[in-house]
Amino acid sequence: MSDTDEAPVDPQAAAWSKHAPELVRYATLLVGPDDAPDVVARAFQRVMAAPLDRVRELRAYLFRAVTNAATDQHRSTRRRQIRDLHALLPEILHEQETMLDIRRAVAGLSVQQRSVIYFTYWEDLDANQIARILAISPDSVRRHLARARVHLRKALQ
Repeated sequence: MSDTDEAPVDPQAAAWSKHAPELVRYATLLVGPDDAPDVVARAFQRVMAAPLDRVRELRAYLFRAVTNAATDQHRSTRRRQIRDLHALLPEILHEQETMLDIRRAVAGLSVQQRSVIYFTYWEDLDANQIARILAISPDSVRRHLARARVHLRKALQ
């Protein structure tokens, strides 16, 4: 093989290399650091198994797939997480209690609300940008954000 011959680039590997880090960060917010890589891998596997010829924005499509996978994960693990948090509360210090209160409050948000919170505060996106990624209207983004803020305010008082 000469210097000018290059191995063919696998489009799936290229997509994974390009998008996996940000998808894992996003999934970490949605399901936590332990489950995030698995959620992203499941979402990526589902996306790559489907024909992608009609997908215009792969990044947004992958974010939606991660949101859907996180919703599935959230439904199956929510009761366990709440039970574990209640079991831990008596054994931890005040600062850790505050962090657990925040985690519990965030766990009480819907996946859509967590998604909007993530994109608003961690990715610094506006409602129109978030709407494109989540395939919802900008008004829905603002509504989810407002409801999330109210829930967090009440839960953390």
